[in-house]
Parts: sequence; C-alpha cells; structure tokens
Amino acid sequence: MNPRVPQPSTVTRIAAALAAAVLLIAPGRADPSGPVGHGSRSLPLVALTFDACQTRKPTGYDAEIVRILRETHTPATFFLGGKWMESHPAVTRALGRDPLFELGNHSYLHPHLPRRTDAQIRAEIAKTQAILLRLTGQRGRLFRAPYGEYDRRLLRIAAELGLTTVQWEVVSGDPSHSATAARLIDTVARRSRNGSIVIMHVNGRGWHTAQALPEIIRRLRRAGYRLVTVSDLLAAS
Repeated sequence: MNPRVPQPSTVTRIAAALAAAVLLIAPGRADPSGPVGHGSRSLPLVALTFDACQTRKPTGYDAEIVRILRETHTPATFFLGGKWMESHPAVTRALGRDPLFELGNHSYLHPHLPRRTDAQIRAEIAKTQAILLRLTGQRGRLFRAPYGEYDRRLLRIAAELGLTTVQWEVVSGDPSHSATAARLIDTVARRSRNGSIVIMHVNGRGWHTAQALPEIIRRLRRAGYRLVTVSDLLAAS
C-alpha cells in the first residue's frame, strides 16, 4: 500500500455501502413488525432452506446436497453469507443460474447483529447484497439473521433495505455433533406442517444432512406436501 495515497476512512466505506444498498432495494414483503417463521396453514406447502455462513474462518460446501435437490427436482432457498460467497464464487454463480433455487442474504461475516450499530448492520447487509448482485446478477429479497438473533431495530433496517426477514419453524438440528441421519429425518418429517420453513446447512457443517435429505424429501412428499421456495411459500400465503 502506498502511504502517500489517502485511503478511504471507515465512515467513507460505510457510506459507500449504504449508497450501493439504495440501488439494491427490491420490492417485496418487507415487514418490520416481525420475521416470517412460516407460511399459510391452509396450504400443504413446505420450504426447505439451507444456510451457508462463514465468519473469518473459512467454511466449506456440501455439493452432495445440491446434487440431491437437482436429481429430485426439489426447489430450495439458500441464505448465503457474503464472505462465504467470496470464498465460493463459482458455486454461488451456479446456484444463481439454477431455476430450482432462490438466494437470500445471510449477512457478510455472520455477526451478532443486535450488538452492532445501525451503520454496521446496514454495511453487513448492503455488502452481501452487492456481492450477490455481482456474482449472480440477482437482487436479494430475503434476509436471514445470523444465529436467529434479531430485534425490532434489525427488522426495521432490513425492511428499509427492501428485505423480508425470514427465520424458520422446523430446526433440523444438523449442526449438532450428536445428530444422526435418522434423527434429522424424524425431526423434519414429524415437525413439518402446512407452511413450515425448515432450516438446514450447506456449508459443510451440517452433520449427515446429505445422507438424510433424500428420505426427508420422500417422506414430506409422501405426506402430501409440495416443496417450494420461501418466496413461493409467501406468495401463496
């Protein structure tokens, strides 16, 4: 770095991120009153979602999960972290090209956002939006809070940026070291109901997720559920 060349200050970088965010706002069901946890109870629809989060320590990518989704023609929603996308640009582009999938925003470095300032929250979301747009040409419409932690301030900021905050109803439990394929299958199949949003992980930290996924899909469909993306779930609601 040339010391004679002035470097942008933190304030300047945040301002630039906010300016970019204005360009990335997409119309949608952005409601700051609370996160979406499920869809309509009157329709037999279930949305499978997969998080790909990364802090400063790299995480991986479980390609087997995506292969299974494609082979079974199963729509899914992926909530991608900005840092994870930077570590996996080719995978991000491939997911963005597949009409089965939709991509959402999962912050940049997966921090505890309620502990951050307004400017830091906006920068985390806006930077991730910019990376998603650069790699896929898509503008994110959905946001998932890291660790499932949110407050009214975070919901308001996400809504101001045009994003609907989406949490989940059915926790697969795949990050747990004690998870087994049988337990994942039983948990998702037993707890899912009309409108359920299921959370799993695709960043290589889900234990036995790929092993359990074919049977999860089979049991949900056998029970009469149609598997859809989160956006289709909300549109039907």
